Amino acid sequence: MFLATLLLLLPFFLFVSRSFFRMHRKQLPPGPNQWQVLSYLSELMHKPHFKLGNQLMVVASSPDYAKEFCRTHDGIFSGRHLPAVYHYLQGTIGSSIVLSPDCGKSWKLLRSICQNCVFSSRVVESSAWMRKTKAKEILDHLRGKDGEVVNLEDLMFATLANMISSVLTSRDLFVINGGAAKGDNYEVMMDIVNEVIEGTTAPGLVDFLPILKGVDFWSKGKAKDICRKIKLTWGDIIQERKSFGRENPSSNRDFLDTVLSDTTFSDDQIGNALMEILIGATDTTTITSVWLMVELIKNPEMLSKVRDEISQAFKGDELNESLLSNNCNYFQACIKETLRLHVPAPLLVPHRATEACKVNNYTIPKNSMVLVNAWGIARDPSYWEDAPIFKPERFLESKIGHRGTHFEYLPFGTGLRMCPGSTVAFKNIQILVGSLLHYFDWSLPNGEDISSIDTNEKYITTLKKEKPLLLVSRIREQNVVG
Repeated sequence: MFLATLLLLLPFFLFVSRSFFRMHRKQLPPGPNQWQVLSYLSELMHKPHFKLGNQLMVVASSPDYAKEFCRTHDGIFSGRHLPAVYHYLQGTIGSSIVLSPDCGKSWKLLRSICQNCVFSSRVVESSAWMRKTKAKEILDHLRGKDGEVVNLEDLMFATLANMISSVLTSRDLFVINGGAAKGDNYEVMMDIVNEVIEGTTAPGLVDFLPILKGVDFWSKGKAKDICRKIKLTWGDIIQERKSFGRENPSSNRDFLDTVLSDTTFSDDQIGNALMEILIGATDTTTITSVWLMVELIKNPEMLSKVRDEISQAFKGDELNESLLSNNCNYFQACIKETLRLHVPAPLLVPHRATEACKVNNYTIPKNSMVLVNAWGIARDPSYWEDAPIFKPERFLESKIGHRGTHFEYLPFGTGLRMCPGSTVAFKNIQILVGSLLHYFDWSLPNGEDISSIDTNEKYITTLKKEKPLLLVSRIREQNVVG
């Protein structure tokens, strides 16, 4: 057994040695050498911050370096570094927005379609009624669960997924109605979406050691399973639209209408694009909503301020999105502070150098993986007073915004590859969490002290709450759901 293991590892060590001496001749950014990395290989598989195998990782951990990579040299570092499994998915190349390997023609077309059909100010404003409707559905569900323990994280995920899928396809993915999630749709769809997220974003060993590509059966098998799940999610919806058209032909064209009208997209490509947008618009937004609930529940005085602000704005009327945006400044500050303290994607989506580039006299070789340490920057005491503390007041008088123009605060990234849905995310979070706080009181199961709420995190490619958010909801009698 030992001899077989040694023979398998010998090519790897030879490859590492050759790479080390070749890379040593270049003026690379400072960092540990490959032999040091080998000493904590298992840790780096879960916290990839440096160099693994022959893959050079460059980490920008200051606003100045984030600006160098994402503005000064934005074009060069606008490529994406993709997990091996992604290359085996049918129709992915040429049908991706977030994970497109470069900003080529197909990326520009899809991004333009997505901007016009999903993220434009016209669409965002015209879909306010839909967000309100979806928020009411989760409120109705919780009214039927009064006093019971609910998995609030799953419910928020399903609600946010319905918000984006309604814009994409004029259809809900999850059924949340009348106090119960009906049928198997809810749990099945949740499992599918979560498996696709982890399968397409989490790197495998071959991503750091391409020498193993010839025996990488895991990536091929995983890609096949992911393709099946994407078709299970979107296949019937696509075919139904192609065969029967829209239920309401007089309404505005949605994203699915637009991509179907362009005959260059295959069904696989359309399914991939739909799944990518769904995940991009739902997963990180759910993470932020969960942490926002946790932070406010942990801090009763802050929660009271938010509720008073909402009540003053509505004066007993049903939730109004424009009032939430314009009149609830403290609530907005709480959302911004949550995005600072709990950056959903702590290293953003990995960038790739499309060609060699000099950055502050350091050589960044072509195809280097570039990570922007948004988590570290957002907690750096050099830029943030009381950095580890949840302190919404810091944003009340601050001009720092979330649109990627302040490099000490990059929850949605910046530059060419900035998330196009930041405005939609804010709207979705405020109407969902605002509704939950306004109409319900929240406590831990079994009467546990709220200060003991679990705040441990787990990192895959996003930074989530380690354990599900299980809470008991109680209807606030002074408020009536409109």
